[in-house]
Amino acid sequence: MSTWRSLDRGEPLGVVALSGPVDSAKLDEGLSVLRSWGNPVLLASNLRGRENYLAGSDDDRLGGLLELLDRGVRTFIAARGGFGATRLLDRMPWERLIADEVRFVGFSDLTAILNPLASAVVQVHGPMAAAGLSRPANADRIRDVLSGRLAGRTLFSIPAGCVLRHGAAEGVALGGNLSLLSSLMGTRWERDFSDGVVFLEEVGEPPYRLDRLLTHLRGSASFKGVKALIGGSLRACRPKSECLERWSELLLESVPETVPVIVGLPFGHGSRNLAFPVGATVAIDTRRGAVSWSV
Repeated sequence: MSTWRSLDRGEPLGVVALSGPVDSAKLDEGLSVLRSWGNPVLLASNLRGRENYLAGSDDDRLGGLLELLDRGVRTFIAARGGFGATRLLDRMPWERLIADEVRFVGFSDLTAILNPLASAVVQVHGPMAAAGLSRPANADRIRDVLSGRLAGRTLFSIPAGCVLRHGAAEGVALGGNLSLLSSLMGTRWERDFSDGVVFLEEVGEPPYRLDRLLTHLRGSASFKGVKALIGGSLRACRPKSECLERWSELLLESVPETVPVIVGLPFGHGSRNLAFPVGATVAIDTRRGAVSWSV
């Protein structure tokens, strides 16, 4: 079972850039929010670096993480997503991260790190320092998750119009960005979704790409044994109405008819990106209209 620990008072927060280059203005807004929490905020040395479409070379981005690990950081807030996390997977200090009970907060490209690590330590899918953290509701939600205040309570309310298939289930919360999950299939980093409540979101993909990605996961038998399927934001997926309609159809056909399916919950690349624990046990009950963090 994955380990969960609440954020300690005075525990340092490390801000890392493991993916794309960071917008300085957005970063400053997010850092202001983090510093208002009262915890020390430590910054990776490459945080404002740039090398083409990355926040520095692979060595720079990994080095920024390792420096903060050596300074005792156990909770890391990613600066932003983009691309680059998968390039670091075979060099990540996995044993050390697990032994130190390290957790990351992030989404999008960070999906590639959250899911492999969540088998041992509960991670947090949510906004990043330069990607959504400056919105008060998003920031408040991350604090509630990190503090453990939401353990045993409702994570998401399920509006009636979001239920594609009714049901109740309990399993391990897994998932994140669909493209990243698909890209991990066939690698040693792919995650077994058996007994999982799988959360999926995407950005900027047309209907045929959504179809291809979900068909890949279904064809790889990744969804065998899934307890529930939950769809989140589809920001900038065009044409919008066609994407939403096709997304619902694809989610329904991706899992057996006994599996509950929800769509349209507020997580992912949308402006409202509510954090939730990855690797923790969650319960879904569509009749009660809730996704809850089980304890």
